[in-house]
Amino acid sequence: MKKTDAIILNKIDNVATSLREINSNEKITLKIEGHFINFTLEDSIKIFHKFSLKIIKKGDKILKYGEVIGIATKDIKKGKHVHVENITSSRN
Repeated sequence: MKKTDAIILNKIDNVATSLREINSNEKITLKIEGHFINFTLEDSIKIFHKFSLKIIKKGDKILKYGEVIGIATKDIKKGKHVHVENITSSRN
C-alpha cells in the first residue's frame, strides 16, 4: 500500500493537512478519492498543519472537510502554508 504524506478530506477542498513534518521543496504524495497525486511544497509544514493545493486569492474561501473554515487575507501560492498569517475566520 502506498504511503501518503498529507490528506485531502473532500474533493472540493483547496487545502490539505500534513500527516508529518514536511520540508520546503519536498516532493510528497497526496491521496484523494483513491488516486495518488505527486505534489511539491514551497514551505516547510508542521504535522497536522494545512497547505494550499492551488492558488488561493485574497478574499477566497478556505475549504477543508468540504466546508468553509476561513477567508484568505492575502494571495496564497500553491504549496504554501495556510495558517493565521494568511487566513481569518469567516464567522461573524
